[in-house]
Amino acid sequence: MDAPDTNRGFNVRAVPLIAVTLVAIVAGVFNTAQSHQPPTAAVAIVAPTAKPYGVDKADFKEPFTYRASTSCSAAACHGGGAIGKVGSEHSTWAREAVSAGTSDPHSKAYSVLFNPVSVKMGKALGIKEPHKDARCLACHAVDSVKDPATHDQILAEGVGCGACHGPADKWIAEHTLPSWKARSNQEKWTEFGFVPTKNLVARALNCASCHVGDGGRDMNHDFIAAGHPRLAFEPARFHFQPDYRKHWTEKGDPLSFEVRMWVIGQAATLRASVNLLYERAKKADAPNEKAPWPEFSGYSCYACHQTIGDTETRGSLSATPRTPGVPGWEVWSNTTVDVAAKSCELAFPGLSSPELRDVKLPAVEELRKFMGAKRAPAPGEVAKRAKAAVVELDTWLAHLQTAEDRGPSTVGRDAPVKIAHRLAVNALSSDGKVLADHDWDSLAANYLGTAAMYHAAGGKAGTGAGWHDPLLAIDKNLRFPPIANGPVKFDRLRLDPIRDSFESLRNKTGTPEGK
Repeated sequence: MDAPDTNRGFNVRAVPLIAVTLVAIVAGVFNTAQSHQPPTAAVAIVAPTAKPYGVDKADFKEPFTYRASTSCSAAACHGGGAIGKVGSEHSTWAREAVSAGTSDPHSKAYSVLFNPVSVKMGKALGIKEPHKDARCLACHAVDSVKDPATHDQILAEGVGCGACHGPADKWIAEHTLPSWKARSNQEKWTEFGFVPTKNLVARALNCASCHVGDGGRDMNHDFIAAGHPRLAFEPARFHFQPDYRKHWTEKGDPLSFEVRMWVIGQAATLRASVNLLYERAKKADAPNEKAPWPEFSGYSCYACHQTIGDTETRGSLSATPRTPGVPGWEVWSNTTVDVAAKSCELAFPGLSSPELRDVKLPAVEELRKFMGAKRAPAPGEVAKRAKAAVVELDTWLAHLQTAEDRGPSTVGRDAPVKIAHRLAVNALSSDGKVLADHDWDSLAANYLGTAAMYHAAGGKAGTGAGWHDPLLAIDKNLRFPPIANGPVKFDRLRLDPIRDSFESLRNKTGTPEGK
């Protein structure tokens, strides 16, 4: 492990509710401890399909059953050895095995439904017992267990082994055999229900099903209004939270892992957001459905929740035109995805696939325009456009997944600085005089992407050393004031220094390697 950087900064942190809340925390982004992607074993490679595996249970050949996490806890399996070492995965994950300071929040996901905050939220939502409500259990536990003998135990485990690795009844014995490694990841998913998390596409999509949502997991604006943290997911930074104790060790090149995780994470997060929009629009358009529309949690929170004062309006400080009264749709997950699409050739060098050398997202762009034109666009039209965008994103992710299955190639040493340069340019208008977008989510997304590249470049000890000061300055101006849940007085006094810092980042990464 690398020594932690003594200068720490803004962090997007997971809280016990297994969500990501945006708060003023001085930790994480400048902590250079890394986790690394293990080399993929030699397995059968399946040609890209129309969609990625590992996310849609409709692909299963048969129904599979979840097993309690204790099925994995034998000393000869994942319950032996020293905490944090290979062979101790279950005991490292279990909350009883770790100090109060660091743990895996997933192991506490069910228990937090009993705390005073959850109970208060439940009352506001008309939920008498959050620990029994299907809407809460969809993400806070594995609640599809039919066997009464194991139902309560599996619930109590929270987000246990099965939630991330898949229902284990068929693969728990099979995965110990030598023949398991020879099976393709596609086969492991469809034939056994196993989520191959070494493939970062399968991993990110599985995470996003809760940390963004899907058709059966919809943490909407009603929940946020009742007190639930908003879901703003960025997989690369999520992996490096200082309070998230991992039960796995990722081997390999840290630079390659970070670059690939960021690129894949942008695609997976937007795919989940667009799919959730599709599900919501479909319900809102259905007869006899009482679904809220438009669903405000899909828009930029701080377009509405911001201080109104005498300072210059935000729109005059950026190049983004928006219809007055229409907040930006999914600014968080849209801002940097085009940079990620352009950077596939850096994350997966040497690929001959044209689908990853020149990624275009016209259906996504059409959806963005449609969502930004009216306050309440027709849900039927939204559903049609969102479905087309999901298909487009699935095609991209399927090609990324195949590239992952072939085994990680070594990413060029100059890739982080090139992507950081693209992100800094992305944050500025075409002439560089103003910000491209004044929205807090947009600025945070560009910042977090650049922070991921700072880590990939080695932080202060590596080629990212020259970026440290402008990153820290952006960090300072994006932070929320104490006890605030949003960017209070986010006006010219904050936005001008952020613009200057992104300009500095653009110039510092604008070497021949960065361009």
